[in-house]
Amino acid sequence: MFNPLSNQDLARLHAKFVVPIVVDHMLHDEEQLDEVAEHAMNEILFDLCPDTALLCIAMCARHVARATDHLLISKSLEAQATQIIEEYGPLWLMHEANPASMDGESIRELLCFIPEDLEALRDLLEATMSELEEDHCVAAILCDILSLQADHHRDMAELELDHLNIPAQSRELVEQAKSYGDNVVAFPVIQRGARQLRP
Repeated sequence: MFNPLSNQDLARLHAKFVVPIVVDHMLHDEEQLDEVAEHAMNEILFDLCPDTALLCIAMCARHVARATDHLLISKSLEAQATQIIEEYGPLWLMHEANPASMDGESIRELLCFIPEDLEALRDLLEATMSELEEDHCVAAILCDILSLQADHHRDMAELELDHLNIPAQSRELVEQAKSYGDNVVAFPVIQRGARQLRP
């Protein structure tokens, strides 16, 4: 749908958002994470639109994942963050360069997954935080900040999608629906406490 991100594109995104750069510096003890910095991060992230917040949080989360790569959960966090960056990064850059040139249908298809992607990030950040042995280490504090912001923006994304009359969707269910085809009815089945589909 969109061209893959180059290293130059990633550098542009970091420069635009700033917060991922600060997070990387904090993880490498190049900047201090104190109450003032924590408050500033929360304010900056809180004021972003949900789609921009998703991309920014994903970029921050990937730095956290790479700094905590001794944890098994961090591999999942990095994979999820990378997927989001690769999907939403080109869209953000294209919008910045020339909003009028964008494919409206492609944008709508991607926007409907924002709440789910924010929720996935939140869950992985919380899991990473719980795996860290030092409750007050920099990585754990950053996971806490980022997960709270992801949760907030998930709610905001759902409200915005409702306003635009775009239903929030699940990637898994969309893929399952495609595999079933138009002539097959999928019946819900309860499994392990979650509602899933089977042919």
